[in-house]
Amino acid sequence: MFDFIYDLSDSMLFIVCVAMVALITVLAAAAMAAVRVTWPNRQKIGMVNTMLSGILLPTGLVIAFVASDVWQQETRGRTAVEHEAVAVADTLRVAQHLPVELRAQVTGLTTDYIREVVEEEWPLMATGQSSQRAESLLDALGQTAIQIDVYAKDAGPERIGLQQAAEDLRRYATQIESARDQRLLVANSRVVPTKWTAVLVLLFVAACVIEELHASQRRAMVLAMALFSLGFGATLYLIASFDRPFTGATVIEPGSLTLMLMRG
Repeated sequence: MFDFIYDLSDSMLFIVCVAMVALITVLAAAAMAAVRVTWPNRQKIGMVNTMLSGILLPTGLVIAFVASDVWQQETRGRTAVEHEAVAVADTLRVAQHLPVELRAQVTGLTTDYIREVVEEEWPLMATGQSSQRAESLLDALGQTAIQIDVYAKDAGPERIGLQQAAEDLRRYATQIESARDQRLLVANSRVVPTKWTAVLVLLFVAACVIEELHASQRRAMVLAMALFSLGFGATLYLIASFDRPFTGATVIEPGSLTLMLMRG
């Protein structure tokens, strides 16, 4: 529903988040005005000030939990990319100790994998997709390790070294696959609509309380609503900017993998 916000620049995303909270305060003001018309306060008994603290506490807690989940996912995404790059570097290093034709095969598959991930799979992750060719290249890398094992049986004195290389290659290919799986899982993670709904409802309720407490003081109400919009808008901006870490202006870049491609 709000997918378009992830394609906005940082400044525009901030403005949209503040404007969204401002809209909530306007709706809250309209709702409380309607309540006063349909259910007048004839006894002139106002809402107690502690009501505001009572609603802001759970609102802050819910937002903190949502933000924590988002930032942890973003950290997992960056860690997965780093682990993938390290495993790729280890694979290229193993390839340097192989016979020429096997070295060319392993190096070619690895560099093709990096290029496919950087140029094709990275943009696909923004829409929750992945590259089938990248998957096939990883499978081919694992098959190459088996070929090296077969080759090692007739390699004479080099047999032990080749067997070790085949074992290392299988291990690093598995590590690349594991890191890639983690990266794809993070790419598909997002704040579920239920959490967004809870946050927006709590903000609406808090705005209603602020409006009711300052109903007779127009200047104080406007200032309170403006500060409320700015403060919680900035909070929503932090959540939205790190949600879907492989999408939008704050996307995690494949810099470490690109470096491996240059080295390869």
